[in-house]
Amino acid sequence: MRLALFGGSFDPPHLGHLAFARFALEALAPERLLWLPAGRQWQKPDQVMAAGAHRVQMLRLLTAGEPRFAVDDRELHRRGPSFTADTLGEFQRETPQAELMFLIGQDQYARLPSWYRAEAVTQLATLVVVPRAGEAVVTPPGMPPHRLQVLNLPDIPLSSTAVRDAIVRGDDISPLVGADVASYIDSHRLYGKKP
Repeated sequence: MRLALFGGSFDPPHLGHLAFARFALEALAPERLLWLPAGRQWQKPDQVMAAGAHRVQMLRLLTAGEPRFAVDDRELHRRGPSFTADTLGEFQRETPQAELMFLIGQDQYARLPSWYRAEAVTQLATLVVVPRAGEAVVTPPGMPPHRLQVLNLPDIPLSSTAVRDAIVRGDDISPLVGADVASYIDSHRLYGKKP
C-alpha cells in the first residue's frame, strides 16, 4: 500500500496544486493522496494564514470528485509548531504496512538538512522531489541517507501569492482556483483588501 502525503499552507489552494496532485496520482499510483494543510509552520512563525477551517473547506471543494484524495487536518490541531517528522511518525504508527511518499518541492528539499529531525523524515518516507522547470535535482550537503524519486511536472506558473494578489485587485479568480473555491473565498470575504 502506498500513501502519498502532500503538505502545504494551501492559502488558498489553487488549480496548480490540483494539477500537481493529479499528476502525482498517475505517476506514483498511490492508493490515496492525503492533503495536509499546515498548522503553525516552525520555519515561518510570523506567517499569517487564513483560519485552518477555511483552508480545509477550500481543499475539500477543490478535491471533490476524486475518491483517492482526502484532506487530513491533524496538523491544524497540534499545539505549537508543526513538524513533518511528527506527522510522518503518526502515519507510520497508524499504517505500518504502508509505504509513505512525501511530496516536496526542490526548494524545500534543499533546506531539508536543517529541518527538525531530518533523519527521521528520511527514514519514514520516500522523498518525492519536484524540480524547478529545466533544473536537475541536487542532493543538498549534509543530507541523511534517503530514498528519492524525482517527479518531473509540466511547468504550472501559479501560486497562492498570485491568487491573493488577484483578489486584492478585484480580478475574477475562478480560472485560478475553480468556481467553488472562488465562491467560498467571496462569501467568506477572505484575502480581501483591508479597510
